[in-house]
Amino acid sequence: MEIKPLTAKLNNLNTAGNRSTVSNAKVLYIMGTAADTITNHTQTTSFQIAANSPIIMMKDADDEVYSGVNTTHFTSIAYPRG
Repeated sequence: MEIKPLTAKLNNLNTAGNRSTVSNAKVLYIMGTAADTITNHTQTTSFQIAANSPIIMMKDADDEVYSGVNTTHFTSIAYPRG
């Protein structure tokens, strides 16, 4: 997998009160050291991630996201396709 980081990682996006657009990202690289639930607050959707298993999330630039714990990191990335 090839990614291009666009910003420094963010953590402590735990709970709805700490939600963020992650620099208006459209694509996020998400990695947690513990199992976690990732929530797109704007779209009212969520999904579970496993510990130490990175995932790519597509979202709209203005969507605010958050996690359930502070051990999950979010990075805005470019994700080449093709």
